[in-house]
Amino acid sequence: MATPTPEPRYNLDEWAADTDLGRRVFNYNYTMTGTELPGWELVKTVDMAPEQSLTERLYIWEKKGSDGRQLIRVGITETYEWRRAQAQLQTQLVYSMRPDIPRGKGKIAKIGDVSYAAQPEDAKSVASVLFTRGNLSVSINSVGEEVVDVSVVASKLDRTFTEPPAKKDLQKERAEDRSPKPIKLKKNERKRLLEALPERVPRSGWIKIIVPDGEVIREDDSLVYVSAKAGSKAVAEFVVMQE
Repeated sequence: MATPTPEPRYNLDEWAADTDLGRRVFNYNYTMTGTELPGWELVKTVDMAPEQSLTERLYIWEKKGSDGRQLIRVGITETYEWRRAQAQLQTQLVYSMRPDIPRGKGKIAKIGDVSYAAQPEDAKSVASVLFTRGNLSVSINSVGEEVVDVSVVASKLDRTFTEPPAKKDLQKERAEDRSPKPIKLKKNERKRLLEALPERVPRSGWIKIIVPDGEVIREDDSLVYVSAKAGSKAVAEFVVMQE
């Protein structure tokens, strides 16, 4: 089957031009375990058949006390770099049953590097949010009998992917700061941050990298930082435990 031509609004060059933080953030092995959304119960997790250079998981959450009427589906695809994540989002939008999903506006526009959102006519609730942040492509949809506003969940996940762990989590050893000493790099110099990513083990924690400029990309099992300008670079590296 021929790949459809993306609509002008799904322009990867435009998305790339708008992307700053996403170039500098990388998350590896993030997994939802059931504690991430207070008031909700994780009822099902599905590992999708992986393709080369990406993994994808789907999560079904049920609002506690709703007797199954309020459900949301969270899909998280982990790729090797931010460009691939945006290409994944473009594919989702092109093949969507609703081809006219608009670009996020207002508070939704602040979610992710690029975001799109849909809501039923004459409804205030946002029924679907699709966005990328760094190397992750994320979709959140209300799939139950009653429409759920998923914008709050989307915003929460985006903060999870972009912000350093809270001090209390570090103090209680729910997260570990493994940041190296500042390193000096030349413009466009490549620095290998991790020689080999650890094997994916359930509940083993996920790795979060944040660099001050340039971009982070995965090459095979290594993580590489490409600096945008010369100088001393403070690289943040965290391992966040998953309960």
